[in-house]
Amino acid sequence: MTNNLLTNNIPQLVAFITSEIRTRADKKANWAKFKNENMETLREMIGLPDRADCKPGDVMGFDIDDDKKLILLNYTGSAHNVLHSVEGGWTPMLRLMRGLVYEFGAPGDPREVKLVSRGFEKFFNFNEMPQTRLWSLLKDAPEGEKVVCREKADGHMIEYFCHNKSVNATTRGKFGTASSILALSMFSRADFILSSVFAKKRGHELMSIVVELVHPDTEVHVNYKGQQQLFLLAAYDTSGNKLCLEDIEYIAKEMSNIFTLPKSKLMTVHEIVADIQNRSIQNNEGWVASIGDQLIKFKYETYIGMMVESKLSYKYIMNCMKNDRLDKMLVTLPEEIREVAYHMVDDVKQKTNRLGYQSLYTLYSEKEGGSAYFKTVCREYWRAWSATNS
Repeated sequence: MTNNLLTNNIPQLVAFITSEIRTRADKKANWAKFKNENMETLREMIGLPDRADCKPGDVMGFDIDDDKKLILLNYTGSAHNVLHSVEGGWTPMLRLMRGLVYEFGAPGDPREVKLVSRGFEKFFNFNEMPQTRLWSLLKDAPEGEKVVCREKADGHMIEYFCHNKSVNATTRGKFGTASSILALSMFSRADFILSSVFAKKRGHELMSIVVELVHPDTEVHVNYKGQQQLFLLAAYDTSGNKLCLEDIEYIAKEMSNIFTLPKSKLMTVHEIVADIQNRSIQNNEGWVASIGDQLIKFKYETYIGMMVESKLSYKYIMNCMKNDRLDKMLVTLPEEIREVAYHMVDDVKQKTNRLGYQSLYTLYSEKEGGSAYFKTVCREYWRAWSATNS
């Protein structure tokens, strides 16, 4: 199915979009109108179920490189908010739209649309979806069966690919980001050609390489103490097929001056769960495990705590309360941070009353970001509270 989507369905979608939108300026001027006028066509093209209470143009996004005639497809942040609760919401098409790059030609002609790069399709965290919960994973990896786990580096995902005889780099969401420009300083066209030679020895025509870029300028939460590394995660051939792990390891070892392999370990599902719950483990993001035909992200509770702490704000607290996710998220925090968080919860509750949402506005400070969005969160939280307390 994946190959047919990559070579048939998605090129038709690209041709449809680029029949009218061929530059970033076109997108800015016309995308809102285009996606509303063609809502049902887009819904059908990406396979979005009718029961999904959202517009197809709101869960898919794209960026365009005008000069190179490239389009990069990616699901949007809104997709996370609406598709998790819809059975079949994460369609095969949407899951593939994770840094998917095509060259496009004449307006509306899918025959001139060519795949030039891809990354991982969308995969999920442990317990994030029904198929990633413990009981489901144990069907594919019963007690005692060990699975391959690769350490998840905490940087920026980068795709490298060649186009018009030059090496290109992109993140999964946008062309020309600071991290993709930085990535090009660490990997040259000669490096890509050499990678292609080693892939050829393993029987593959190389199309794209996926790495995690770790650099002081891309540091997220894990402290790599100034290291600059390209963790080789995956590679794809010109048909969009992923090279096997043994091929990836071969390329990385032959190019050890360029690539670093993530640490690898065999663990049972229960051992992985016990490991990520170990709060003595600090400064690590987690693991990506191959279980059945899925990749699953397992993040350390200590890392999740750092993530939550980094976005601990009144608007975050109100969003958690509105979506009934407060305890689940705050329990991952270190004790002293958790105490602060629950004090903030009390602040929100004290400001919440039947008179309206204006009293919540007084919780605003600069760390909340834009005041307009903060007020929007206040109103949405208050309306949800009112609906359950009427």
